Amino acid sequence: MRIIDPQSATLSNIEVLAHITSHPPRRPPNPPPNINPRTFVPSPDLRDHNTVIKEIHNYVSRLSPHLLGYPSYVHEEDMKRLEEVEAQIQAQAQSQGGGGQGTGVMPAPRKRDLGPTEMDERLRGLVKGLQPFGLTKGEVLMILNLGVGFQQASAEGHGEDGAGQEQMEVDQGQGEGKVEGEEEGQGEEGEGEGELPAEDYGALALLDTVIEEREERLSNEDVGQVLAVIREALGP
Repeated sequence: MRIIDPQSATLSNIEVLAHITSHPPRRPPNPPPNINPRTFVPSPDLRDHNTVIKEIHNYVSRLSPHLLGYPSYVHEEDMKRLEEVEAQIQAQAQSQGGGGQGTGVMPAPRKRDLGPTEMDERLRGLVKGLQPFGLTKGEVLMILNLGVGFQQASAEGHGEDGAGQEQMEVDQGQGEGKVEGEEEGQGEEGEGEGELPAEDYGALALLDTVIEEREERLSNEDVGQVLAVIREALGP
């Protein structure tokens, strides 16, 4: 077998997470009663595979928790069916535990084609919305993996509780500096056009590391539009 185009099947982190979530690893068979469990090698041996799956879930929960906030990436029917199969496997293991013959593994039922998930549709919208900006495939993947823009929007939602107190402090200081601040505000009205809001500076800094030669390819106004596309595609 020869790989013609190694980049033709590059998957994002959320697509990998969706696949391993809807296709959980099978449990290894129980060892026969006359074999030491420590020396027993199951067939097929999926222990390394199960370790990889576990590490992927650990990575998502510890380092990329924003992926868990993305739109639904699995079908609810799939998850219910997997829970039913898991319950059947546990019941089978308990019933066969006394006889010592619990070496079989109940196979998962054949998956039905339930069509694209909500995340699949959102990804199509994201790619289509970012096309006018001339981003490469790798840049779009990095934006999706890092949650650029989406991460900032989530942080804003969590910070709304403390916004009222901060606004009160600002209001108290407005009366003292109102006269001095009026002249500065009038002089900066023209300069502020096309600039990003202060809350988007973090996303801008992240995009500078993701998009090659960002300042030459995208203006600040373009960056604002990119962030708007991301939040519309991946937001609630």
